[in-house]
Amino acid sequence: MAGRRHQPFPICIRELEVLEVFNVTPLMRRVVLTGEQLGAFRNNGIDVGPFHTDNADDHVKLVIPGDDPDFPGMPQQVDGTLDWPAGGLAYARDYTPRYFDAEAGRLELDFVRHSGGLAAGWAEDVTPGERVHVAGPRGTTVLPDGIDWYFLVGDETALPAIARRIEELPPGTPVTAVISVPRASEEQTFRHATDLDITWVHSDRSGPDDLMRAVEAAPWRDGQVYAWAAGEANMLRPLRRWFSATKQVPRDYTDIAGYWRAGQTQMEVSLQRNRIRHMADLGTPYVLRAAVSLDIAELVSEGHRTVEALANATGADVRGLRRLVRLLAHDELGVLTRAEDGTLGLGPAGPVLQEPAFHERLDHRGGYSRIDDGWPGLLHALRTGESGFQHVKGRSFWEELGSDDELGRTFDQALSGWTNDWAPPVAKQLDLTDEHVVDVGGGTGVLLAEILEQAPDTRGTLIELPTTAERGVAQFAARGLADRARVVPQSFFEQLPDDGDVYLISQVLHDWPDAESTAILRRAAEAAGAGTVALLERLAKDSDDDHEMIFDLQMYALFGSGERSQAEYTALAAEAGLVPTAAHRIHEDLHLLLYRNA
Repeated sequence: MAGRRHQPFPICIRELEVLEVFNVTPLMRRVVLTGEQLGAFRNNGIDVGPFHTDNADDHVKLVIPGDDPDFPGMPQQVDGTLDWPAGGLAYARDYTPRYFDAEAGRLELDFVRHSGGLAAGWAEDVTPGERVHVAGPRGTTVLPDGIDWYFLVGDETALPAIARRIEELPPGTPVTAVISVPRASEEQTFRHATDLDITWVHSDRSGPDDLMRAVEAAPWRDGQVYAWAAGEANMLRPLRRWFSATKQVPRDYTDIAGYWRAGQTQMEVSLQRNRIRHMADLGTPYVLRAAVSLDIAELVSEGHRTVEALANATGADVRGLRRLVRLLAHDELGVLTRAEDGTLGLGPAGPVLQEPAFHERLDHRGGYSRIDDGWPGLLHALRTGESGFQHVKGRSFWEELGSDDELGRTFDQALSGWTNDWAPPVAKQLDLTDEHVVDVGGGTGVLLAEILEQAPDTRGTLIELPTTAERGVAQFAARGLADRARVVPQSFFEQLPDDGDVYLISQVLHDWPDAESTAILRRAAEAAGAGTVALLERLAKDSDDDHEMIFDLQMYALFGSGERSQAEYTALAAEAGLVPTAAHRIHEDLHLLLYRNA
């Protein structure tokens, strides 16, 4: 059977005339519109079809400039859509057509009477003969097959859609309706031929749970139900779960829409929705990463000024590149400019994408950018506590880096740049003289090299996987430390050399869940004997810095781990038989935590 789907219409705007204005109930006002533009006409040189509305919950936009001098103007009709001026949507409000008669040229809209609303204020003051612009509907809902009966729920804002549904259904159709209105005087009588069981809930005499109680008490009929509800968003939350979990209504047969939210205007809700849509859009992040990975900004600055030239230079598909370039030249991104003849140039953001820091972060040819590949596995990590990266890619992050020398090299290079900032204060804080330092999982040995340089009588051992260990050998040789630095190519989950005085574990544990972190600490404790185990980690804190919070969640998606507090690290150390001896703040949130065997 076919499920519920949205059927889009070409969107157009019509100038209509107010025919009648009257109150249906004390708090519900009806405005009747008419005009030649309810039929077919031409606008801006474009043929516009007759107005039509196919489903009871279709909606139109009423454009109400009022006397606002800042009104940016009406949207312009283009082929199949509207070109809204900046800020124009702030003057538009959505309403459900209560009734439409094409033959009579009559479109009826109902407005809940209240103070402060843009459209409600207009409906209160408008008089017959005035003109108003109406856009839409821009589409309709095509209902699924096999509906045996209807369960309709809503408040006064949903009443026009509920009333229209009941009046337009075929004779004898079973309908259960539960409607909340402010008081008894707001109940309405419908012209219908359905088998209707209706319950009115009066909010002036009921509590917040009374609507749900009325829904639960209403008749539940045999056969496939189509459950529809609309109104205040918070009111709908328990209803949504009741239909899906308790009554097991399939998703295609459930339609629940929050028309408004208590304490917010329709415009505020609309802005919040648009903000969430913008934040959730994955297009821009992937577009920018593709542009950096293909060196688009560099190539344009070097003279490749057409899509075809860029395709030749990058080896990319010209059809896809044309779509990518179109977005990069959009005002919101501003990476490229595009002249009328198609010639490309650099926009304001173009030079920024050429900076090394952005290539390090976004260029998929480099290892550090691969940390973003854990995000698609976030939901799996949240459900299981396991690495989202491994779930998506089929191998661990470290296996991914180890699969390609360039990925590993560029990842080490990215980390070493940051390590150079805090390695000197770490070496100073350790205050070593002639000790043997075992750097467990120390990358290419940047920190260990700094320690050896600050304390000329110390010796060091770097424990790393083979590919990274090779780069460590080169690091020590380049800094003239090969005679005091030993490199052992092995995993830190294996038994560690037991001749060290200090076992340094730097920025390693935040890459591993608790069980693996404890295993690493236990290996260090076994080897350390009477020596010191030194952890260097960023400590978690309550922060409103969104970058810190995102990075912490990213580490969780990547490894199933993340930043920990000092207490959490001490608890892990205790599992490995270690007790704390000291703690020092090194750099920003980076701390040196010292432990010994109990």
